[in-house]
Amino acid sequence: MSKKSKNNSQQGTYALCITVGLIIGVGLGPVLGSILFGSLSGGVIGAAAGYFFTHLKNRRK
Repeated sequence: MSKKSKNNSQQGTYALCITVGLIIGVGLGPVLGSILFGSLSGGVIGAAAGYFFTHLKNRRK
């Protein structure tokens, strides 16, 4: 895999995880009492998940 395609796949993984986190955060917003807090926490959790998934392959080697 070329370096450019590897960077594109990492960016796609981050974008997917953050988007899913935001959607889940907005959905859980009424349960938490604040849609803003829910979406921000979902985005942070999504970014952490994206970091974990992109660096998981490097730890296995």
